[in-house]
Amino acid sequence: MLFAFALIWLLLILYSFSLQDLNLTLYNFPFWNPIRNFFQTLGHYRRPLSSLLFLTLISLFIYLYFYLVKANRQTKPSQKYFKLASLFIFTGILAYPMFSHDIFNYLFNAKMVWVYKANPHIQTALNYLSDPWTRFMHNIHTAAPYAYGWTLISLIPGLISLTDNFTLSFWSMKLFISLFWLGQLYILYRLVKKLYPRQLWRWWLFALSPLVLIETLIIGHNDVTMMFPALVSYWFLLKSKKLLDRQFTLALFFLVLSVGIKYATIILLPLYFIKSFRPKIDLPSWAAILLFALMFIRPGQMHSWYFIWAFSFAVLSQNRWLISLFTSLSLGAILRYLPYIYYGNWDSPVYLLRNLIWVISLFFTPFLKRLLYPSNKQ
Repeated sequence: MLFAFALIWLLLILYSFSLQDLNLTLYNFPFWNPIRNFFQTLGHYRRPLSSLLFLTLISLFIYLYFYLVKANRQTKPSQKYFKLASLFIFTGILAYPMFSHDIFNYLFNAKMVWVYKANPHIQTALNYLSDPWTRFMHNIHTAAPYAYGWTLISLIPGLISLTDNFTLSFWSMKLFISLFWLGQLYILYRLVKKLYPRQLWRWWLFALSPLVLIETLIIGHNDVTMMFPALVSYWFLLKSKKLLDRQFTLALFFLVLSVGIKYATIILLPLYFIKSFRPKIDLPSWAAILLFALMFIRPGQMHSWYFIWAFSFAVLSQNRWLISLFTSLSLGAILRYLPYIYYGNWDSPVYLLRNLIWVISLFFTPFLKRLLYPSNKQ
């Protein structure tokens, strides 16, 4: 089944090029151009068929996901999995970031620092329209929306922009984000082993999540760069014995690093102090709830990749219903792209249909609870 899971993944990599921007040529090889043209024609001009293909691939991916989670309930990640993870990363690097242009903004903001000596938090891409990279960017009129921490670390892969080779820069940023994904998998494994040594399926639930894999490795969203230090912070918090001891200070340090990347995890700070006075509080459950609620501050901007914030903590929840609920929502989050594929834009009725799909996904919660906790077993 790992082979089938990998095969569907590779098909999703190919499918990603169905939504490639017509103004961008990412790869230009004689053997590849007919394949790219086929998928671009499918995605741009045969949207009903493209929607059906996406639904089929995602449905198979989800089925195999749960099969593997169930089959590996008490299985430690082996060398076979790490080979699969390598496949995910190195093929994901090649994929087109379907559904979002955010990674192009990450790249250009770093290029603004290295090449144009400009501050992307003050300047915008609109000021550099002569740069060919702006042809396929979105939101060129807005400054960098993230904290300075992300801008700073993105300069590492962004150094490749000095070559003015867009494809190399693209690969570099994808690889950089993938390393944080590996870091998050590592710290999550440590946390699961510490908190739930007989429930290793929790780690698999995140490691093989279609939402996390697609949003992070194919699309290249930077949410794992925020969640990795947040989970490291929680690791130190668990080891803390009293308020402001060395472990608590380290927990605050890594939380500050997380906040310095994307702001959102600042909402966790009150929970850290509450845990000092009430050590038995189920912090992952409350963290997942708060990070999910944060998405509703801007109802028009409830992007699916934001759900990675909540799901990262939900897999550590003590509450069976909550972990089942958030797993259901993670599936709905990736299926929410269907209306966009069908209509080819984000206009009405896409917004309504996307959220309706998310609501419908809630009805799978009882089935997932039985799958994750068969016969009340751990």
